[in-house]
Amino acid sequence: MRVPEGRAAVIERLGRFRTVLGPGRHFVLPFADRVRTRVDLGDQILTSPPRAIEAGDGHEVFVEFAVTFAITDPRPATYEISNPAIAIEQLTLTALRQEAGLTTAERAVTAPGDLHRTVWTVLRDTTGRWGITAKELELAVRPPAAPGTPSTAQEWY
Repeated sequence: MRVPEGRAAVIERLGRFRTVLGPGRHFVLPFADRVRTRVDLGDQILTSPPRAIEAGDGHEVFVEFAVTFAITDPRPATYEISNPAIAIEQLTLTALRQEAGLTTAERAVTAPGDLHRTVWTVLRDTTGRWGITAKELELAVRPPAAPGTPSTAQEWY
């Protein structure tokens, strides 16, 4: 079996974890061993469209984010969570909702560094247990459009 550069293969023997194969040529037993999954070890970027999140004062803010991550240990990334991208997205959204609920909408828009710092800490600490390294978090917080004002699309068309 050949594993390409920048990837890894999680091998199971008779349904149980056996080993993680790095790049190169490897021998596997044809009927006893099977590839559970192939993992990309390079940087991956997860982006989220703008989502409305309610702040602690009852007003909504729109938050969008991009997370850059890499799988560093394929075994827990395969067995601890089912899909790393979905798990990271849900973790980030949960942390954002929780932290935004503790602040006002105005503060979230004018000082997004507090949101960023808390979400980044949660993201970095939790993904480490999954065999994933969170490398960067980009966070954009903006207020909703005021009622009666045209959106950007309406202005141009």
